[in-house]
Amino acid sequence: MKYKINPQMSDCTALIVDIEANFEQSQCVLQDARNKIKKVEFNNVSYVVKSFKKPNLFNSLMYSFLRKSKAKRSYEYSLKIASVVPQAIGYVEFYRTSLLTHSFFVSEWFDYDFTIRKVLLEQDLADRDQLFKSFAQFSFQLHQLGVLHKDYSPGNILIKKVAGEYQFKIIDINRMLFKELSLKERMKNFSMLWASDSDLAVIAEHYAKVSGDDVSECQQLSRYYNQKNKRIKNFKKKLKGLPVSD
Repeated sequence: MKYKINPQMSDCTALIVDIEANFEQSQCVLQDARNKIKKVEFNNVSYVVKSFKKPNLFNSLMYSFLRKSKAKRSYEYSLKIASVVPQAIGYVEFYRTSLLTHSFFVSEWFDYDFTIRKVLLEQDLADRDQLFKSFAQFSFQLHQLGVLHKDYSPGNILIKKVAGEYQFKIIDINRMLFKELSLKERMKNFSMLWASDSDLAVIAEHYAKVSGDDVSECQQLSRYYNQKNKRIKNFKKKLKGLPVSD
Protein backbone atom coordinates (compact mmCIF):
# COMPACT_ATOMS: atom_id res chain seq x y z
CA MET A 1 0.00 0.00 0.00
CA LYS A 2 1.24 3.48 -0.95
CA TYR A 3 -0.49 6.69 -0.04
CA LYS A 4 -0.08 10.43 0.18
CA ILE A 5 -2.04 12.95 2.22
CA ASN A 6 -2.45 16.66 1.57
CA PRO A 7 -0.21 18.31 4.21
CA GLN A 8 -3.08 20.67 5.03
CA MET A 9 -5.32 17.67 5.85
CA SER A 10 -3.10 15.62 8.16
CA ASP A 11 -6.06 15.05 10.48
CA CYS A 12 -7.47 12.74 7.77
CA THR A 13 -4.63 10.23 8.12
CA ALA A 14 -6.87 7.55 9.63
CA LEU A 15 -9.38 8.01 6.80
CA ILE A 16 -6.66 7.43 4.20
CA VAL A 17 -4.77 4.63 5.95
CA ASP A 18 -7.95 2.59 6.46
CA ILE A 19 -9.55 3.63 3.17
CA GLU A 20 -10.82 0.19 2.16
CA ALA A 21 -12.81 -0.29 5.36
CA ASN A 22 -14.10 3.27 5.37
CA PHE A 23 -15.19 2.93 1.75
CA GLU A 24 -16.88 -0.43 2.34
CA GLN A 25 -18.80 0.84 5.36
CA SER A 26 -20.38 3.75 3.51
CA GLN A 27 -23.85 3.10 2.10
CA CYS A 28 -24.02 6.44 0.24
CA VAL A 29 -23.22 5.50 -3.36
CA LEU A 30 -22.90 8.47 -5.72
CA GLN A 31 -21.90 6.48 -8.80
CA ASP A 32 -21.60 2.79 -9.52
CA ALA A 33 -20.27 2.41 -13.05
CA ARG A 34 -16.79 1.71 -14.34
CA ASN A 35 -15.51 3.46 -11.23
CA LYS A 36 -17.39 3.55 -7.93
CA ILE A 37 -17.85 6.74 -5.95
CA LYS A 38 -19.17 7.05 -2.41
CA LYS A 39 -19.79 9.80 0.10
CA VAL A 40 -17.91 8.85 3.27
CA GLU A 41 -18.38 10.37 6.72
CA PHE A 42 -15.27 10.68 8.87
CA ASN A 43 -15.09 12.60 12.16
CA ASN A 44 -18.46 14.18 11.31
CA VAL A 45 -17.16 15.58 8.02
CA SER A 46 -18.22 14.44 4.54
CA TYR A 47 -15.72 13.33 1.91
CA VAL A 48 -15.93 11.87 -1.59
CA VAL A 49 -14.00 8.67 -2.23
CA LYS A 50 -13.49 7.42 -5.76
CA SER A 51 -12.51 3.79 -6.19
CA PHE A 52 -10.96 3.26 -9.61
CA LYS A 53 -11.73 0.13 -11.56
CA LYS A 54 -9.12 -2.61 -11.25
CA PRO A 55 -6.82 -2.21 -14.28
CA ASN A 56 -6.21 -5.03 -16.72
CA LEU A 57 -2.73 -6.56 -16.87
CA PHE A 58 -1.45 -4.16 -19.54
CA ASN A 59 -2.68 -1.07 -17.71
CA SER A 60 -1.45 -2.45 -14.41
CA LEU A 61 2.04 -2.72 -15.88
CA MET A 62 1.76 0.79 -17.31
CA TYR A 63 0.58 2.33 -14.03
CA SER A 64 3.14 0.40 -12.02
CA PHE A 65 6.22 1.32 -14.04
CA LEU A 66 5.55 3.90 -16.77
CA ARG A 67 2.58 6.11 -15.89
CA LYS A 68 1.04 7.63 -12.82
CA SER A 69 -2.14 5.95 -11.66
CA LYS A 70 -5.47 7.72 -12.15
CA ALA A 71 -5.71 8.26 -8.40
CA LYS A 72 -2.28 9.87 -8.21
CA ARG A 73 -2.99 12.05 -11.25
CA SER A 74 -6.29 13.16 -9.72
CA TYR A 75 -4.52 14.13 -6.51
CA GLU A 76 -1.65 15.99 -8.17
CA TYR A 77 -3.90 17.78 -10.64
CA SER A 78 -6.19 18.84 -7.79
CA LEU A 79 -3.29 20.45 -5.96
CA LYS A 80 -2.19 22.18 -9.15
CA ILE A 81 -5.61 23.76 -9.79
CA ALA A 82 -6.86 23.91 -6.20
CA SER A 83 -9.05 26.99 -6.74
CA VAL A 84 -11.38 25.26 -9.22
CA VAL A 85 -11.79 21.77 -7.69
CA PRO A 86 -13.00 20.33 -4.38
CA GLN A 87 -10.02 20.20 -2.03
CA ALA A 88 -7.85 17.11 -2.43
CA ILE A 89 -7.36 15.00 0.69
CA GLY A 90 -5.11 12.23 -0.62
CA TYR A 91 -4.78 9.07 -2.67
CA VAL A 92 -4.04 5.41 -1.98
CA GLU A 93 -2.58 2.72 -4.23
CA PHE A 94 -2.55 -1.02 -3.58
CA TYR A 95 0.02 -3.34 -5.14
CA ARG A 96 0.54 -7.08 -5.39
CA THR A 97 3.90 -8.44 -6.59
CA SER A 98 4.82 -4.87 -7.59
CA LEU A 99 1.74 -4.45 -9.82
CA LEU A 100 -1.01 -1.95 -9.13
CA THR A 101 -4.28 -3.72 -8.27
CA HIS A 102 -6.58 -0.86 -7.26
CA SER A 103 -6.52 2.74 -6.10
CA PHE A 104 -8.58 5.45 -4.38
CA PHE A 105 -8.75 9.24 -4.59
CA VAL A 106 -10.25 11.22 -1.71
CA SER A 107 -11.49 14.80 -1.85
CA GLU A 108 -13.70 17.08 0.19
CA TRP A 109 -17.48 16.95 -0.32
CA PHE A 110 -18.55 20.03 -2.29
CA ASP A 111 -22.17 20.67 -1.36
CA TYR A 112 -23.25 21.85 -4.80
CA ASP A 113 -26.78 22.88 -5.80
CA PHE A 114 -26.81 21.38 -9.30
CA THR A 115 -24.62 20.66 -12.32
CA ILE A 116 -24.47 22.52 -15.63
CA ARG A 117 -26.73 19.77 -17.01
CA LYS A 118 -29.71 21.33 -15.23
CA VAL A 119 -28.97 24.69 -16.85
CA LEU A 120 -28.72 23.13 -20.31
CA LEU A 121 -31.92 21.11 -19.99
CA GLU A 122 -34.30 23.47 -18.21
CA GLN A 123 -35.22 26.27 -20.59
CA ASP A 124 -37.29 28.16 -18.00
CA LEU A 125 -34.67 27.96 -15.22
CA ALA A 126 -34.45 31.21 -13.28
CA ASP A 127 -31.25 33.18 -13.87
CA ARG A 128 -30.37 30.98 -16.85
CA ASP A 129 -28.57 33.66 -18.85
CA GLN A 130 -26.58 34.73 -15.80
CA LEU A 131 -25.58 31.11 -15.26
CA PHE A 132 -24.35 30.84 -18.85
CA LYS A 133 -22.43 34.09 -18.39
CA SER A 134 -20.84 32.86 -15.17
CA PHE A 135 -20.05 29.51 -16.76
CA ALA A 136 -18.35 31.21 -19.71
CA GLN A 137 -16.26 33.29 -17.32
CA PHE A 138 -15.32 30.19 -15.33
CA SER A 139 -14.35 28.35 -18.52
CA PHE A 140 -12.19 31.27 -19.59
CA GLN A 141 -10.51 31.21 -16.18
CA LEU A 142 -9.72 27.51 -16.64
CA HIS A 143 -8.34 28.06 -20.12
CA GLN A 144 -6.22 30.99 -18.98
CA LEU A 145 -4.70 28.68 -16.38
CA GLY A 146 -3.73 26.41 -19.26
CA VAL A 147 -6.21 23.73 -18.18
CA LEU A 148 -7.82 21.48 -20.79
CA HIS A 149 -10.30 19.19 -19.06
CA LYS A 150 -10.69 16.29 -21.49
CA ASP A 151 -14.08 15.31 -20.05
CA TYR A 152 -15.69 18.75 -19.77
CA SER A 153 -19.14 17.19 -19.71
CA PRO A 154 -22.33 18.26 -17.88
CA GLY A 155 -21.99 15.93 -14.89
CA ASN A 156 -18.44 17.07 -14.19
CA ILE A 157 -19.25 20.77 -13.74
CA LEU A 158 -20.72 21.55 -10.31
CA ILE A 159 -22.49 24.81 -9.39
CA LYS A 160 -23.32 26.37 -6.04
CA LYS A 161 -24.86 29.76 -5.34
CA VAL A 162 -22.91 31.61 -2.66
CA ALA A 163 -23.88 35.12 -1.54
CA GLY A 164 -25.75 35.74 -4.78
CA GLU A 165 -22.85 34.59 -6.99
CA TYR A 166 -22.38 31.28 -8.78
CA GLN A 167 -19.38 29.19 -7.80
CA PHE A 168 -18.14 26.46 -10.13
CA LYS A 169 -16.00 23.39 -9.47
CA ILE A 170 -14.83 20.66 -11.83
CA ILE A 171 -14.48 16.98 -10.95
CA ASP A 172 -13.28 13.76 -12.64
CA ILE A 173 -9.99 15.38 -13.46
CA ASN A 174 -7.59 12.49 -14.05
CA ARG A 175 -7.74 13.19 -17.81
CA MET A 176 -6.33 16.68 -18.29
CA LEU A 177 -3.75 18.55 -20.28
CA PHE A 178 -1.84 21.62 -19.18
CA LYS A 179 -0.77 23.84 -22.04
CA GLU A 180 -1.36 27.17 -23.73
CA LEU A 181 -4.65 26.76 -25.57
CA SER A 182 -5.54 28.01 -29.02
CA LEU A 183 -8.98 29.48 -29.71
CA LYS A 184 -9.93 26.29 -31.58
CA GLU A 185 -9.00 24.13 -28.59
CA ARG A 186 -10.94 26.41 -26.27
CA MET A 187 -14.10 26.24 -28.36
CA LYS A 188 -13.73 22.52 -28.97
CA ASN A 189 -13.65 22.05 -25.18
CA PHE A 190 -17.37 22.95 -25.08
CA SER A 191 -18.33 20.15 -27.49
CA MET A 192 -18.84 17.55 -24.75
CA LEU A 193 -21.61 19.61 -23.14
CA TRP A 194 -24.07 18.28 -25.73
CA ALA A 195 -25.65 21.75 -25.74
CA SER A 196 -28.08 23.04 -28.34
CA ASP A 197 -26.55 25.33 -30.96
CA SER A 198 -28.56 28.26 -29.58
CA ASP A 199 -27.36 27.74 -26.00
CA LEU A 200 -23.81 27.26 -27.17
CA ALA A 201 -24.02 30.51 -29.14
CA VAL A 202 -24.93 32.32 -25.90
CA ILE A 203 -22.03 30.70 -24.02
CA ALA A 204 -19.60 31.50 -26.84
CA GLU A 205 -20.79 35.11 -26.95
CA HIS A 206 -20.21 35.57 -23.22
CA TYR A 207 -16.83 33.85 -23.54
CA ALA A 208 -15.75 36.15 -26.37
CA LYS A 209 -16.71 39.24 -24.38
CA VAL A 210 -14.44 38.12 -21.55
CA SER A 211 -11.58 36.86 -23.74
CA GLY A 212 -11.63 39.69 -26.26
CA ASP A 213 -12.00 37.27 -29.17
CA ASP A 214 -14.35 37.81 -32.10
CA VAL A 215 -17.89 36.80 -31.11
CA SER A 216 -18.79 35.43 -34.54
CA GLU A 217 -15.62 33.31 -34.74
CA CYS A 218 -16.20 31.84 -31.27
CA GLN A 219 -19.79 30.97 -32.15
CA GLN A 220 -18.85 29.40 -35.48
CA LEU A 221 -16.02 27.31 -34.00
CA SER A 222 -18.06 26.12 -31.02
CA ARG A 223 -20.98 25.17 -33.28
CA TYR A 224 -18.69 23.30 -35.70
CA TYR A 225 -17.08 21.18 -32.97
CA ASN A 226 -20.39 20.68 -31.19
CA GLN A 227 -22.09 19.32 -34.32
CA LYS A 228 -19.04 17.22 -35.20
CA ASN A 229 -19.01 15.59 -31.77
CA LYS A 230 -22.73 14.86 -31.95
CA ARG A 231 -22.36 13.25 -35.41
CA ILE A 232 -19.57 10.99 -34.19
CA LYS A 233 -21.37 9.98 -30.98
CA ASN A 234 -24.68 9.36 -32.76
CA PHE A 235 -22.92 7.30 -35.44
CA LYS A 236 -21.44 5.09 -32.72
CA LYS A 237 -24.88 4.77 -31.13
CA LYS A 238 -26.38 3.65 -34.44
CA LEU A 239 -23.70 0.99 -34.81
CA LYS A 240 -24.68 -0.32 -31.37
CA GLY A 241 -28.39 -0.14 -32.15
CA LEU A 242 -28.96 2.60 -29.58
CA PRO A 243 -31.30 5.60 -30.04
CA VAL A 244 -29.60 8.80 -31.14
CA SER A 245 -30.14 12.16 -29.44
CA ASP A 246 -30.19 15.77 -30.59
